[in-house]
Parts: sequence; C-alpha cells; structure tokens
Amino acid sequence: MTTIRQFTIHGENPGAGSAIFRREMQDAFAVGLSVQGNQEHPFSTQVKGYSGERLRFAALRFSPHTTCSPRATGLRSRLLVSLHREGVALVHQEGRETRIEPDDLFIIDPSRPFFIEAGNVLAHSLYIEHSALRAIVPEIELHTARQVRTTYGAGAVLRHTIDQLLAQTDRLSDLEADRLADALPFLIAASLAGTSPDTRPPPSRLRALHKQRIMGYVKDNLRNHEIDAAHIAAAINLSTRYIYELFEDEDVPLMKWIWQTRLERCRADLASAAMRSRSIGEIAFYWGFNDITHFSRAFRQRYGVSPRAFRKTALSQAAAH
Repeated sequence: MTTIRQFTIHGENPGAGSAIFRREMQDAFAVGLSVQGNQEHPFSTQVKGYSGERLRFAALRFSPHTTCSPRATGLRSRLLVSLHREGVALVHQEGRETRIEPDDLFIIDPSRPFFIEAGNVLAHSLYIEHSALRAIVPEIELHTARQVRTTYGAGAVLRHTIDQLLAQTDRLSDLEADRLADALPFLIAASLAGTSPDTRPPPSRLRALHKQRIMGYVKDNLRNHEIDAAHIAAAINLSTRYIYELFEDEDVPLMKWIWQTRLERCRADLASAAMRSRSIGEIAFYWGFNDITHFSRAFRQRYGVSPRAFRKTALSQAAAH
C-alpha cells in the first residue's frame, strides 16, 4: 500500500484541530503526537507526505504550538526524525533541552515523555521504525532531543536525501520506497556518528517542566473531587506511572500535596469574615472534599483543632481587631 497523504487544519476550532491532527498522524505515519496551539495563535498546519508500507515521511508547516507525548493508547509509535527548514524550536526529552534552528535535525521517541515548543516552523520529517534504527544504533535513547548538524558531512547527505524524498514524493515506486526505507536508518546512524551521545546523568529541567505543568493543572482544578493521578495524566498527556515517578523524590507525595492544598484553601475560607454565611460543609465541598466527616478528621489532624472551633476562634480574633 502506497499513498500520498495531505491535510490542512485551520485554527477556528482548537480542540477539534488538535484531535484531527493526532488522528491523521497516527493513521498516516504511525506516530503518536499530541499538539496544541495557544490563545494568541490557534493551532493550524499544512501536511503533505508519503505513507507507504515501510517508508513514511512528510513536510509540515505549523503555527506556534507545543507538542508532547499522547497518553497511552496501546499503539506503538515510530521514531520522529525531524529536519527543521524554517523557524526555531526547543525540544525536551530524557532530561535534555536543546534549541533547534534551521538545518538542524533532531530525534524524538514519542512513546516516551517529551515536549516541544515551537514558533512558526517548517519541518521535513521521517517516521522510522524503532526496531530498524535500534538495530544499528542500540543506544538511540542517548541521542534523542539532541542537535544534529546537517550543513556538512553525513548530516548534509541526510539533509539532501530528505529534501529529495519530498521532491520525488509522487514518483516513487513501491520497490524504490522499500529500498529507501532500508537505507534511511544507516544514513541517520552515519549522521549521529558525528555527535557524542550524552552519557552524563540527565539534568532535571524536563522533570521540572512536567512538575510545573502538573501543579498548575492541579491548582486550576482543585475543586474537582475526582482529581487523582490518572485524571491528571490524561489531562496533560503523561502516563500515570510517570506522574508518580516525578513526585517519588519529593518530601510530600502528589496526592498528599493536593490534600494539604485543599485544606489550606478551606482554612483560609473558614477564617474569612466574607465567607461567614457559607457552612463548613459548603466550603469543604467547594474545595473538592466530598465527605464532611473525612474533611473534619483531616482538618483536625493537620491543624490540631476542629474546623468549627478554628472558625469560631479566627472570626472572634478578626472581630476584635
């Protein structure tokens, strides 16, 4: 099966556009990507590519956007090998953060957590079977989110090859496409030979970025009593297991931090004269507790006093001043 695939997404309906992009990319190129525009620039893209049995590649023009790994779907994703032709991007994976400029190439494994921030860009991308590249470069995970120069040496050969693939999209026979699919992993491996894999312990910038996103989401949705690690993971496109891993080195586990933050919000409202008309139960339910008995017990455990006694004392002190 060999097909030419192309589609265009405009920014009128951001949610629908992102869903369409994800579905089209999985269907055409077997790559898992979750993309989102921003308030100033709703997501839009133009994609034209080749979707053969083994060979798959595309030219993609994007508005400013972010891309990250989708939450688990059970589908295996090909590796993304992307040559930037226009624009600048920041790519994050395995703790590495790299600035990508025109004529730079990078590799991302969409089956593992990653994050890309980009402006208006034009990218020429290959979608490579994971096993095919790993057979030649066993340590491929050490090369993800790293800048590969394509202005000289093997990198330049790969850049010209990618450009010619796109120029010859309509003229490739099935047999030619299969032979090219065999050759591309070797060209990529040759390009990587000019760079040194990062064997140092990865820095924590990507983990910090994900923690920041998680904590921001939690603060915005603290009132939702159903929020838990699985809910958060689904909302920000990370796996539940990775969510727990991110917070395993913290003094306070994620769910306990959520619990403590809710108690702090309740405590502030109980001490506020402006909230005098609201019952303790209403305040507790407002901040995500769905069991008043559990809330009262947790409040006493945290602050050493019942919610009712705390409120009475706090309001009396406020009135005295």
